[in-house]
Order: sequence, then structure tokens, then C-alpha cells
Amino acid sequence: MTLEDLGSLSVRYKAAKVTEASLLEVTAEISVAFAGFIGIFLVLATREGRFPGGAALTIRTIVICSVGPVFYSALPLVLHALGVSGPPLWQVSSLAVGLIAIAATAYMARYSRTVPRAERWPLLSFQNLVGSTFAALMFTCHFGNALAWPWAPSAGVYLLAVWSTVAIAGTNFVELIFREVL
Repeated sequence: MTLEDLGSLSVRYKAAKVTEASLLEVTAEISVAFAGFIGIFLVLATREGRFPGGAALTIRTIVICSVGPVFYSALPLVLHALGVSGPPLWQVSSLAVGLIAIAATAYMARYSRTVPRAERWPLLSFQNLVGSTFAALMFTCHFGNALAWPWAPSAGVYLLAVWSTVAIAGTNFVELIFREVL
């Protein structure tokens, strides 16, 4: 290898780091935009000052799953600034976000018990089936990345898990629109 080859490798490596940071920033921006759009929708769609209990649970899920990725996108950037890099960066980030997701899921499960049965959505609804699939994908990616099994920890798997969280918000939003508006 010549000195020029090493220079081009360095440039490619730096470009890959910028790409990961850029993807994290774009994810945060899209999550903020989605949360803002949901806020506008809620202001325009509110009737009589509140939604029924089932819709309130969906709204909480949307807010948590659209605001959470903003913080999830910032975590690897903060850890990188603290000196963590490479696979340990994605392992630590995935573990932290996976544990936060477990806490959020426990909170939502506890809150869902306060919703009267008549206001709950059917178990086999679009929101429950698709949202549960994205949640399973998110947990699999985060904990697979954190444990470095069955794949090596990477930014791609981390971003897939974060985007699965955004997808949970999206499926709940679609369900809310079709249930409350149409």
C-alpha cells in the first residue's frame, strides 16, 4: 500500500462516520417533524376537549414513539463525543435504548389497564398486529446489537431499531386517523 492508498482509506472511513451521524440527525429531524404533525392533528381533531380512553392510549404511544427517536438518535453522538466508538458504541447505545423501551412498554401496559374495556381496540386490530410486529423487530435489533449476537453490532441495525420505533408511531397514527376521523 502506498501513502495515497492510506489517505483514500482515511477519507472513506471519515465519510462513513459522517454518513452515520447524518443518518442519526435525519432520523431525529423526521421524528421531530412527525411529533409536530401529530400535535397539529390533535389540535385540529380534538372534539369536546378530549379523546376517549382508547384514543388517549394511542396518542400517548404516538408521542412516546415519535419523541423517543430524537433522544435515541442523539445518544450515539453523545457517546462518540465521550470517546466511545466502533462496535462498543452501538452495543452501549442499543442496550440503553432497549432498556428505555422496556420501561416505556411497561408504562404503556400499566396505563392501558386504566382504559375501560369498552374503549379498548380489538386484539386483532391493525394497530395491535403491525405495531407489535415493529415492537418485536425493535427489541430484537436492540438486544441483538447489545449482545453482539447473532450479528456484529452496527449502526445499520441500530437505525433499523430506531426506525421501527418511528413505524410504531406511524401505525398508531394511521389507526387513530381511521378510527377518529373517518
